[in-house]
Amino acid sequence: MKKLIASAIIFTLFCVTAAWAVPVGMAAGGSYLQDNQQGHGIMADVHDVVVPSETIREQRQDIRQDVMETHQDIRENLTMGHEGVQDQRQALQQDLQENREAFRNNDTTMNEARENLYENLTAGYEAIQQEHQGMLAYVHQSGIAIADNVTALRAQIQAERQTDQAQIANLTAVQREHLMNGYDVQIAAHSLMAMENLTGEIGPRVVGIAEEINASESNITPLEQRIENGNSLFRFMFGGDKAAANQIDDQVALNQQRIQTLEQLMQNSTLQPDVEQAMQEQITVLQQEQDRLANLTATERNTTGLFWWI
Repeated sequence: MKKLIASAIIFTLFCVTAAWAVPVGMAAGGSYLQDNQQGHGIMADVHDVVVPSETIREQRQDIRQDVMETHQDIRENLTMGHEGVQDQRQALQQDLQENREAFRNNDTTMNEARENLYENLTAGYEAIQQEHQGMLAYVHQSGIAIADNVTALRAQIQAERQTDQAQIANLTAVQREHLMNGYDVQIAAHSLMAMENLTGEIGPRVVGIAEEINASESNITPLEQRIENGNSLFRFMFGGDKAAANQIDDQVALNQQRIQTLEQLMQNSTLQPDVEQAMQEQITVLQQEQDRLANLTATERNTTGLFWWI
């Protein structure tokens, strides 16, 4: 558009200059011819070569008419261009408004879907808790015998492990793996409880800490199952279950403190070598489980969804 306007201005200046240059040039040419002819003795009338003034006026009028028509064409082009820009602007505004409305509708639908998923997850979490409480009741009913020596302790550990494996024999491999992680912690805690007489004066404190870790595991297992059994659509849209991961982390932090206390008690006491070795084995099992849970929650928190900012 700027180039068109510049071209029109240049054309106008050229036409005006030409209109003034024609009569002047002709007049000058006539004078030159007269002087030349007089110098050579030839007589000539200057009016024979000068263009009449009426012709000049007609040429000027034609030039003015051409300039006016050019200006009119420029104004029409500018008007049409402006109207085209306005139409495009209105169309873009309309598209933007439609996109905003569509996004609002999608956002409402997504919120409803998220609420439904949360309700389903809550119901599933409650069912898992009930199932796990039933398992704990069975374990507590079986009772824990106090071991008189390390040999008897190891026999109890083996028997409890076989019992747990028999209970989950009909489950899938993934389900068995998840449950056995919790069972290993329970077995280690039960073993520490059974060592009350073997650990001497620190026995009561060891038993108290083992009971706390065992109770903590009853809170962790349902949360872990909630993560593992989470709705795949929910994970795709909103990411991992960060609430469950944070709750597990809280339990892991407490268990880490309990494990450190057990290690300090063992180091500050004089225990029989086989008793100390058996106690260290159970502490190692507990620590490995805390490390596994920490990796699980880190992965869960780093799992982002399509609507990760919600």
